[in-house]
Amino acid sequence: MFGWFRSTGELIWENILSSAELFERSILVSDCKPEHSYEVWHDNACDIRWTHAILLYHWLAQTDTTAQQPMYQKKAQQLLEGIKRVKKYEPVSAGWTSPGHVNFNSIIFAGKPSRPIWDTKELPIGKWLEDNHHIFKAELQAILNEPGDVFEQLMKIDPSREHLATPGGWDTLRIVRYHNWFEVFCQLAPMTCELIRSRPEINDCKFMNVNYVRLNPGTHLKPHYGNGPRLSAHLSVIAPEPMKAGLTVADQKRLWVEGEAILFDDTYPHMVSHWGNLPRYVILVWFCHPCDTGNAHHQTCPTV
Repeated sequence: MFGWFRSTGELIWENILSSAELFERSILVSDCKPEHSYEVWHDNACDIRWTHAILLYHWLAQTDTTAQQPMYQKKAQQLLEGIKRVKKYEPVSAGWTSPGHVNFNSIIFAGKPSRPIWDTKELPIGKWLEDNHHIFKAELQAILNEPGDVFEQLMKIDPSREHLATPGGWDTLRIVRYHNWFEVFCQLAPMTCELIRSRPEINDCKFMNVNYVRLNPGTHLKPHYGNGPRLSAHLSVIAPEPMKAGLTVADQKRLWVEGEAILFDDTYPHMVSHWGNLPRYVILVWFCHPCDTGNAHHQTCPTV
């Protein structure tokens, strides 16, 4: 909506506040009353307007050190109480006691387990990612060792930029998105692509996506929501300085440790920060939610 960062990486606080105020104002302009039918709510994109206003005011409340901080927190809480009155959300919204608890998968899969971060032992993709880390790393390292910055050239051939971060901080290289494979990459990393093609929870999922992400030093990816119905995974493939970069989902934090996977629900508000001095490379995967009955993903929906 507004740029959050100057070219130096400095936050533009007035733009963040303007974004929050604009989303809040759009709730009124679009007549997004909680008591409206869900059809009206959906047609007017009210879920986007409410949730982003909540997210932005909550983030301001968490980071602001001025006298305005209590006002931002009050705004976030008032908006949270408002969205909880939406009838379609009532089966799950009682559990939203903090603005960070708002998420979309709990609505899509009402009555099923919902959590910001999933244990890697719960879903087979976690062990699969970690077991094959050495293959991913070997092929990625070969690409990085090629003269002429091949990783950068691949991004230029198939540009995909994430605009949620400090400038130049979060670079994405597509492997496959919505079943469209980047075959040039697969020629350079054939075993990586073969492994990814073997996973039903990726390839039998409508909203599938696998990228390499390069997170550069000093990068901060601003808080945002992903789209359901799916889950996400990060595998740290090359991650020097293991205590210097991490992921926050809702109120839970995890460090990016080389060779370790993080499975998470990105329909919760989430963000990434890198405090180190060296770039790190992560495989990002969108895969089927285990409770999704519309795809043959060969996962089991947990009961708790």
